[in-house]
Amino acid sequence: MTINIDPIDNISVDISNIRTVVNLFDNFDDPFTTGKVANFNLTDNSIGNGEINIVLFDQTGEGAPITVNNFINYVNGGRYDYSIIHRSVVTPTPFVIQGGGFTVNNLTLNRVPTNSPIQNEFSEERSNVRGTIAMAKLGDDPNSATSQWFFNLGDNSGNLDNQNGGFTVFGQVLSQRDLNTVDAIASLPVVNASSLNSAFNTLPVNPKNVDVNNPSLNQDEDFIRFESITVQDVAELTFTVERNTNPEVVTATIDTEGNLILDYGSFLKTPLYRFQNQDLPGTYLFVGEEERQNILRNFRNFKEEGLAFKTASQADGDTIATGETDITIKATNLLGESVRDTFNINVTGNIPENENQDQLIRFNRFQNRDIPGTYLYAAEEESRNIRQNYTNFIEEGIAFYTYGADANLGQDIYRFQNTNQPGTYLFVGEEEKNSILANYPQFVLEGVAFEVAI
Repeated sequence: MTINIDPIDNISVDISNIRTVVNLFDNFDDPFTTGKVANFNLTDNSIGNGEINIVLFDQTGEGAPITVNNFINYVNGGRYDYSIIHRSVVTPTPFVIQGGGFTVNNLTLNRVPTNSPIQNEFSEERSNVRGTIAMAKLGDDPNSATSQWFFNLGDNSGNLDNQNGGFTVFGQVLSQRDLNTVDAIASLPVVNASSLNSAFNTLPVNPKNVDVNNPSLNQDEDFIRFESITVQDVAELTFTVERNTNPEVVTATIDTEGNLILDYGSFLKTPLYRFQNQDLPGTYLFVGEEERQNILRNFRNFKEEGLAFKTASQADGDTIATGETDITIKATNLLGESVRDTFNINVTGNIPENENQDQLIRFNRFQNRDIPGTYLYAAEEESRNIRQNYTNFIEEGIAFYTYGADANLGQDIYRFQNTNQPGTYLFVGEEEKNSILANYPQFVLEGVAFEVAI
């Protein structure tokens, strides 16, 4: 696997331009996938982690788009619902577990209805190594794959890459957690159930239900079944600013669309990131870079939703400076592989004065101790009222500086209260405000909270 790089050009800019936006997907590409991830959801979630997630190699060129489209057609038709692993070969060495051919529901065994066979797309760049998924097919017929697939339990490249035209690998487990579930299935006992079907001579069974010394298949959960297989689209790459040698010259942030935002001449350059508390859906936290990194490392219940907006970290606005800086961007694919690219920015020109610094307002952060992990951001006037009358809100200090609601110097940010969790708040821009008003009646609009840079 690899990530292709088209190096980012060095940038020379006058500070009066304020901002440059670079779409990083124009410079980085995973040649195997466009970001499709399949989820195999087991009916018995005690087997391994209860699910297997795989990255699908659907991109034209290095990927296997015909094979992936074929797989997705079966998924979208619901034909893998309640499908089983019908073959597990682990001796003398771990080989494969195979599925996609049969379903069991209410103890009714059926074959998966198949479409026409597809063209073989084997490539040495997609080898049959441990953790990959490939299409099964008939012997001596390279172009005979239909619905069945298998997970490679070991490095089978010496065998499966070199027979029958090579077996087409079209995906790989997303993480070690997913590989653990594959291994958990492979560790289950097998029985010879060829009386049910000739393909079932190494059928894995659930030992909680089946006596392997005297096997009898009496219920659906005796089989290793997938309740469903689904496919979703995610970003094929994630990006981070790994290094910025002179952050006073340029503030570099990345939005949820993969755009690198370079701010030079704005007094509101400090990014705030939004997290949702998964333990209390519909409640949110907004933090700067340092606290963001701490949350990502230590508080898995908070899910990052991306760059929210930009404010100032100082009462008189963020520092504006000219000069040079080197920026290093790290791109990471879905399998955790990373590459880096470094480029130079040279900012020139006359530094403007902050004529509006007296309109910057301090906003404080309060945590609602009645609902720990939920937060409110308030200007000083409201903060005084909170301190005097709402002792359940604990002040945690200065959150940021920005323009007030009526300054007309930035983009409006609106405050909503979640009536399903009274005393919890969400702060959003214009577009998201309109979506919330149209679709989420539990959020009540309280007005413009402040103005920011977006």
